[in-house]
Amino acid sequence: KAGDLPRLELARTETPTPVNPLGVKGVGEAGTIGSTPAVVNAVVDALFPFGVTHIDMPLKPEKIWRLCQAKEVASGEGRR
Repeated sequence: KAGDLPRLELARTETPTPVNPLGVKGVGEAGTIGSTPAVVNAVVDALFPFGVTHIDMPLKPEKIWRLCQAKEVASGEGRR
């Protein structure tokens, strides 16, 4: 039961960062660091048949489409 638990005391400590004007810091971004390169590598792997071997971030649909179109035109294999 909740009544059997010891009393909790919560404290809040703020330590602003001097590296930005708001003094804010990230909280949970560290867990997502590895996913970004994994997604980029997956997209590059999927586009390998188009001759794509590298894409600069950020990945946007239009950028990917234009890259595929440019590779098709360069190879002479445009869609018919």
